[in-house]
Amino acid sequence: MTHEERLAAIRANMAERKLDTLVAIHDGAHFIETPNPVFVLSRFKSLGPAAVVLRKGGETSLTVTPAWDAERAKDCCPGLNVMGAEDVVEALTASLGNDGSTIGIAGLPFTRWEIASRLRQALPRASAAEDVVFGAAAAKTEDEIAHAREATRIAELGYARMLEIARPGMSEDELAVELRWHTKTLGAEDNFLLLCAGPRNPAVAPSNGRIMQAGDTLVAEITPSYRGQLAQICRTVTLGPASTDLKDKYELLVRAMNAGIAAAVPGVPMSSVCRAMNAVLEAKGYGEYCHPPHIRRRGHGLGFGSIRPGDVSLDNDTKLEEGMLFMIHPNQHLPQTGYLLCGEPVVLTARGAEPLTKHQSALAEISL
Repeated sequence: MTHEERLAAIRANMAERKLDTLVAIHDGAHFIETPNPVFVLSRFKSLGPAAVVLRKGGETSLTVTPAWDAERAKDCCPGLNVMGAEDVVEALTASLGNDGSTIGIAGLPFTRWEIASRLRQALPRASAAEDVVFGAAAAKTEDEIAHAREATRIAELGYARMLEIARPGMSEDELAVELRWHTKTLGAEDNFLLLCAGPRNPAVAPSNGRIMQAGDTLVAEITPSYRGQLAQICRTVTLGPASTDLKDKYELLVRAMNAGIAAAVPGVPMSSVCRAMNAVLEAKGYGEYCHPPHIRRRGHGLGFGSIRPGDVSLDNDTKLEEGMLFMIHPNQHLPQTGYLLCGEPVVLTARGAEPLTKHQSALAEISL
């Protein structure tokens, strides 16, 4: 799918809903769990609140804040009518006018209250239109998949850098700063990084300044974005030799991950992918640990645009389609080892889930 084909699908959805105008709003706070309809429609990753207006007649406009960022937006989006503003709601409502057209809004549930409440007051008859946008963006475009591949390459190089420099006596924060900087030098715009270490991790969390020690297990979710597309790898490393028990349990997670990858084929519900991973752990007596509070999901979609197909969870019956991009990670707390990370980004093809990584997750040991 190309970006132009996606826009055509969105316009078809507008026609089906009898919408004259589609408004997409985003508050500029880019987060791995938050979909961004402005990016879906424009491919522009804003610095502040931004909006896109798509009219059924064909004209598309992009309003960005702060106003001086309009120059960058014009370079990024030569086919759009770009306007700079200091207040996105004022500029948006002024441009829409009051001509009685039917309006749909996408993004209100994901933007901050101050913006959402003002826009709802200004456009009281507008209807929610998240499905109009995100239904057409469930499968990634060719460009987005290419960007995900590059983000994955950067993530793997970041992981290699982590293996080079992580040592006892180094703080988690020092390691996290180095990884963020290293991935940026490789072309990442940002890196949503979770990284922590300890003798027995209860979960994965942001670095907190703890000094790493020999015998620690280091867990990291390395999630760079490249041109607005995220990719993620989940990795586990020991500072020093790993115990036999830890090696055995990690191999169990790898088997679970491979079962999930094998189960992910077009037409099956996402819940089946989660169930396939759970079955591997349940067969070894860990059924209790396949549910909250120990685990909530076994993967998720990858934004920043659309985060569909959503979570890899038992309650997600979204049918998988070619072109969908998501994480498969049987990250798991086990009583013998604590929390372990294992996961790959995959793109769904006609043959099934294709991991984007060159090297599959495996327990790594740093020699001291």
